[in-house]
Amino acid sequence: MKNIWEVWPKALTDAECDAIVKRAAHYAPQEATVGFSADLRSDVIQRSSTIRWLDVGREKDIVSRVMSFVHASNRSNFGADIVAPYEVQFTEYQATNKGHYDWHQDVWLESDRPFARKLSVVVQLSPSADYRGGEFEFFGVPNPGTTFLDRGSMLIFPSFLQHRVLPVSEGNRKSLVTWIEGPNWR
Repeated sequence: MKNIWEVWPKALTDAECDAIVKRAAHYAPQEATVGFSADLRSDVIQRSSTIRWLDVGREKDIVSRVMSFVHASNRSNFGADIVAPYEVQFTEYQATNKGHYDWHQDVWLESDRPFARKLSVVVQLSPSADYRGGEFEFFGVPNPGTTFLDRGSMLIFPSFLQHRVLPVSEGNRKSLVTWIEGPNWR
């Protein structure tokens, strides 16, 4: 692995970010949960945000645009055996409920599914001036810091890295999140 993670500054244009936010509004909002399968639960101490699940089949242009960066990043940095995203999530962290997501990983290692999340992708959809707080951090490795603040910036990293989003203290932080799956880890 060449890099632990990679940021593509301004990977998406302002117009693309606006379009994603507009399209997300057509999907039903729900309270974010934590855990996998039978462990799925609401836990506002661990995670406080609103999410909308985008239809991967209907949003093929968004998936295709994200995957162009994922394939380039995977080829030069990670070399993971990947196929495609199965889910795409629009996430809002709001200051009104101290929106955050505490330390977690995006993998489910005890799963009996034939596929696993390999790479996680986060796209900043809000201009950094629209909110305070909400910083993205990794546990035990260098953080992306200011390289990941600009609207349209894309962060790609192995899904097994522990990470968190600190509480938003002002405004509303919007992001697009997806997980690129592939055959189970060996």
